[in-house]
Amino acid sequence: MRRAVVLKLNADVTEDEVYRYLGYRRGSRRSIKAQARLDELWPWALSMLRARGAYRVVESGEATAAGMPGVGREAGVAVCTIGPDLEEASAACAAKGEIVDALLLDAVGSAAAEAAADSLNLALCTVAADAGGYAAPRVSPGYGSWDVSFQRKLLALLPAAELGITLTSGQMMIPRKSVSFAVSFEERAPDEHRPGSACERCGLERCRHRLVPVERA
Repeated sequence: MRRAVVLKLNADVTEDEVYRYLGYRRGSRRSIKAQARLDELWPWALSMLRARGAYRVVESGEATAAGMPGVGREAGVAVCTIGPDLEEASAACAAKGEIVDALLLDAVGSAAAEAAADSLNLALCTVAADAGGYAAPRVSPGYGSWDVSFQRKLLALLPAAELGITLTSGQMMIPRKSVSFAVSFEERAPDEHRPGSACERCGLERCRHRLVPVERA
């Protein structure tokens, strides 16, 4: 069994992503009202991020047993979290009736968790590329045909406890701002990915770290 790799992750949050989680369009009346308060909360919110994650390369049988659909020759399984601090601060604001602050902090947390997952996925794309393969787009329990009931089996393949991640009886991860996923390692990329740079071989087409666009035939 290959050992898991534990990483400190970048959670490069952008305000545009925060607005997206709030359901606001930048420049709208609601986003302008939120902007001043978000600017005040921003340094505090970012100081509470503790983004960490872990991945492991597993054989196709292990990934299939964890419910992962469409497994190739191998798969990279992964989980990440931004830690509990921001979530607890949001809950404390809500308890005091500071609803705007609670919503803003929650949106920062959601954007940060997704950014951490992007960073961890980028590491898996690099692992696949270094082995001469291709990492397909990531999938998560609870989406598509991967039933959320497999969440516990997926996390059993990873050092979730070391990251401070636990599961409720309903398969929800605690801290809530955590993301679990897997990527299938394929021997060759789809036709729309031409060989070349690591970015072109990477399956993460919307990655914030991408240096070159995906070329299409």
